[in-house]
Amino acid sequence: MTLRMVIIIFFLGGLHSFSFGFSNILTSPEGYPNLKKPLNIQFPLDHGSHEKFFSEWWYITGNLIDQKGSTLGIQWTLFRNARDSTENLPKGLGKADSFSWDNKQIWMAHAAVTSERIHLFEEKLARGGSGQAGVKGNAFSAWIDDWSFSGAMDWSDLKVRAKGKNFEYSLNLEANGPIVLHGDHGYSEKTREGHNSAYYSQPFFKVNGKVIIGNETLLVNGSAWIDREWSSSILGPNQEGWDWFSLHLSDKEKLMLFRVRNKDSNHFHSGTMMTADNQVIHLKHDQIKITPLSDKNHQEEPGSQNSSIPTSWRLEIDSQDFEVIVKAINPNSYNDGLIPYWEGPINFFGSHEGVGYLEMTGY
Repeated sequence: MTLRMVIIIFFLGGLHSFSFGFSNILTSPEGYPNLKKPLNIQFPLDHGSHEKFFSEWWYITGNLIDQKGSTLGIQWTLFRNARDSTENLPKGLGKADSFSWDNKQIWMAHAAVTSERIHLFEEKLARGGSGQAGVKGNAFSAWIDDWSFSGAMDWSDLKVRAKGKNFEYSLNLEANGPIVLHGDHGYSEKTREGHNSAYYSQPFFKVNGKVIIGNETLLVNGSAWIDREWSSSILGPNQEGWDWFSLHLSDKEKLMLFRVRNKDSNHFHSGTMMTADNQVIHLKHDQIKITPLSDKNHQEEPGSQNSSIPTSWRLEIDSQDFEVIVKAINPNSYNDGLIPYWEGPINFFGSHEGVGYLEMTGY
């Protein structure tokens, strides 16, 4: 058995459900509490980790333009997922705040750079309690190895850094708008059965910095969006995954939409519109239409047969006079990691025009 195999088995001991897809890792085992209203989300406290809940993440996407006028997208994500709280593991070798073999927290991080021609993706894993990965809410810092996301406690001024085999980026993020709570003051319903998460975003970042691809250094600027979410019950056994959209309609107008897919095709929709006059409009299921379109931009999923991932969509919100067609900048933006999913930058046109990001899981 090689050292690499030992390492994979070591991590998969805490990620036993990850290989089955998103619906499994987001269906909590017994022993983890569900969220209850009111959440009373507080900053900067809730920027930090919530380890009594089963899963959570810190998610950054950026739509960038380099000095040549070319389009780029970046992703930086840190996931925390817990082991089954009822598992019987050997006792640890140290104090609770130091490395311990029975620490139930598993950290995973993803970084990617996408253009019209390339999609570069890297993944990192860490065990909890080792100091290799973690998040602090005060004097905010999130990290895994040399990848970092840190800065002001109120998230007004942040830096994000990552380095992969063929890429590297270092970006400065400056907020020019408020943090937005989704759903009912941050309590975001995900299914008709009542699955939910705590969910907020900071979608108002202006970005500048550099991206290195191969031996080429690109000076970039643009917009970024941070999603923050934690839960013990995002999906249930009837759900397969989701399709999530973040749209920059303008510097001051933003839109988040998602569709959670049911096995019986009775999908669930939700969203949040952020208007130029600082209104936050929560969009309910029956107000939203999210339709995958049949086109040539379908990508075969690795390891599957006769499956395809739609990279063109129609999004409609009649109450907001909103109807757009979304197209992926690069249809081949598949993150082929331990939990494979599609993630990449998009353009959209119609009643509104702009840029954003699309994530598709569970295909």
